[in-house]
Amino acid sequence: MKLLKQASTVVLASTLLLTVAPMGAWAAQNVYGTATAGMISPANPGQAEIPAQDAKITKEQALEYAKTYITLPADYVLQSISLNAFYGQNGQNVPTWNISYSKKVKDRFYGSANIAINGLDGTLTSYHLNDNDPEHKPSYPPKVDFQAAKELAAAFVTKVNPSKQKELLYDDSVEKALRTPLDGNYQYNIRYDRSVGGVPYSGNGLNVNINGEGQVTSYWYNWDDKVVFEKGSTPISKEKADQLFREKLELALQYQIPYNAQGKHTPIISYNMNTLALDAATGEVWQPFPNLSGGNKPLTDKPLGTKPSATLNLTKEEAVKKVTTTFNLSSEYKLQEASYNETKNEETGETSSSWNMSWTKTTTDTSASGKMVAGNNVWASVNSKTGVITNFNYYVPYSGDNDKPIEGKVSIDDAIAKSTEFVKAQLPGYTDQLVLNVQKEYSEDTLKQMRTWEISYKRVIDGVAAANEEVRVSIDRVTGAISNYYGSLSEVAYPAQKPEVISVDKAKALWLAQFDVKLGYVLESNGYIGAVPIEKYRLMVASGEVPPAAAVNEKAELKAKLVYSLVPKNVNRDSFLLDAVSGQWRSAQSGEVISLDKVIVSDIDKHWAQNELQLMLDYQALDVKDGKVNPDQTIKRGELVKMLVIAMNGGGGGIYYGAERAASFADVGNGSKYFAYVENAVDRGLLDVGKEFNPEATMNREEMAQLIVKALGYHSLTKFDEVFNKDFLDAGKVSNVGDAAIVLGLKIMTLNGGNFAPQEEVTKAQAASAFYRFLQTRAELQDKPRYYY
Repeated sequence: MKLLKQASTVVLASTLLLTVAPMGAWAAQNVYGTATAGMISPANPGQAEIPAQDAKITKEQALEYAKTYITLPADYVLQSISLNAFYGQNGQNVPTWNISYSKKVKDRFYGSANIAINGLDGTLTSYHLNDNDPEHKPSYPPKVDFQAAKELAAAFVTKVNPSKQKELLYDDSVEKALRTPLDGNYQYNIRYDRSVGGVPYSGNGLNVNINGEGQVTSYWYNWDDKVVFEKGSTPISKEKADQLFREKLELALQYQIPYNAQGKHTPIISYNMNTLALDAATGEVWQPFPNLSGGNKPLTDKPLGTKPSATLNLTKEEAVKKVTTTFNLSSEYKLQEASYNETKNEETGETSSSWNMSWTKTTTDTSASGKMVAGNNVWASVNSKTGVITNFNYYVPYSGDNDKPIEGKVSIDDAIAKSTEFVKAQLPGYTDQLVLNVQKEYSEDTLKQMRTWEISYKRVIDGVAAANEEVRVSIDRVTGAISNYYGSLSEVAYPAQKPEVISVDKAKALWLAQFDVKLGYVLESNGYIGAVPIEKYRLMVASGEVPPAAAVNEKAELKAKLVYSLVPKNVNRDSFLLDAVSGQWRSAQSGEVISLDKVIVSDIDKHWAQNELQLMLDYQALDVKDGKVNPDQTIKRGELVKMLVIAMNGGGGGIYYGAERAASFADVGNGSKYFAYVENAVDRGLLDVGKEFNPEATMNREEMAQLIVKALGYHSLTKFDEVFNKDFLDAGKVSNVGDAAIVLGLKIMTLNGGNFAPQEEVTKAQAASAFYRFLQTRAELQDKPRYYY
């Protein structure tokens, strides 16, 4: 019998917030707490110890349940068991047994396993295995593929949660975006969403991770039977929804700076997409969050003053006075600390410095003790060169009165007026680039728990927003005082005028091609406190991040609405952006041009190295021109090193260097497309620093053999000539026999007619094939243990 029905996931409210970096459904859930709840460890503040009598499942029963669900090796020994209150959905404190096992050899831990059992019904809510045994080496390629991992996950679900299997829908988003792994340490993420009449609700479901050996390494389960699902709604057709998304979707221009870009931080103008959802019945835009208002008009048409010059060099006394006079701190606040920090930007050579200060106002206990107790605290930061206050925070400790409804005396309009006046005074040189961005509408319940009005101003230059640059002001609704202030305005040289860009329609088509339109349930807006999902709010309360002041909203009914959402296709890709000038996709890390679609070329079909070439193409480790890779063409030195480094790095991102990195070779400077890979090869000890690298030159077999041997970590062995088998005809022509002997002995490279042919140039196909066999051999030889987190 088929275990699980198949459907695709609709991402919860996180889809509505999606901008440049699409995320998988389960990963997105973690951001907002829905799924995270089931993964909180006993050590975390999200759980509190509770009396054992609050659980219906005894300690002994919990241990038996754990043994039934999970079969651990005999050398895993019970380490601890504790009963904790899990602060779950709908305000429930669910008792949970947290059981920990470990494998220990002498004084070293070789593995651990953590199992969580619901204390009310014995359900397995989470499981995590961490195997550190160095004898357990993952093989490459993985022993199981995605299809086999799916079957193993389905069997595991049948074992541990058979009562829910008929209510589960398989989420195929990860499988559809899968690229063949480049590392044996690989986790197949198998996700099932809760099915409601055949429609997925990704707020509930379960997650199973299977490693390349076919072993279940983790499991998370989250379910809330108290969610009320919308009934009687007849959805519009998917075709109609597709059309409405094209009509209603809005794009915005934004300057973004790749956060690991090579060279100086040059802003890239991009089209940013704020995804939305449609009411499945009406096709109208569904807004779970209150709208932010303020328009796009800056505070003033022209700046009220000049931008501050970095010439002041404030003393501590001057910095303290700047804050105390600006925010009217009384003499009751005593300065506790004033530290000076100076940092040099290696890319620009400029030095930034600031004063970071704190004050405390102690109060007297009104009880009979009359002791001094903790009181109000203030923190602030001042740019010592410009005199600009960059941060101010005023903290009042919680008291019994925090449980009472707040009676605001300051209107939102008055708060906006006060904050705008303050911002104009503090940043007169930027007023023509600051646009009000504020939420004006709140529910009555929310206002009763909300102490401050939150007002922000986004930075906009000639109609283009500067990403992550804003000014935020918090106004106390009771006193009208500024309780928090934060200014994040950089000195980046943005264009004064917006560049010529591709049309909105073209950009919209490019963005929409990266998403699927899916029907699913998401929580309605009454599942939010202000703009915070209620689940995240509860976790914030449980962890002590916020006081439990909004308990009245804890009883709010959680309703799920039927909507059409945009679900990202590339769920496992690094973040990316759409270049508004060229219409190309770029890495948000490096700014490099990338392809989001599977790379298909016309000249490798039925080639002897087709699979190995396609693997390297999947990770964009080979250059493509006019739809061809030219597999039998001699590979360039720069391209070969790039391919090897990407293979060693598991295909992941993060291989980037800034301008502070001095080029190791005169002919591979910071602007070269090979710069990061060549420098990484230097750091890995694959290349020796020299005057020139010759990235466009060809590479011969002996040079490639040397790189592979160094990548395996065996280069030092090649000094001992006498230990190697030199049984190939042209051994006398090889500069380092050890390199050739190792790659031949490990079958990474082969002989041709009994010859190694050291000077023979390497083709792209030969390099791809050799690096694939390198990955296989590395997995067999590596001594490092596996880590699963």
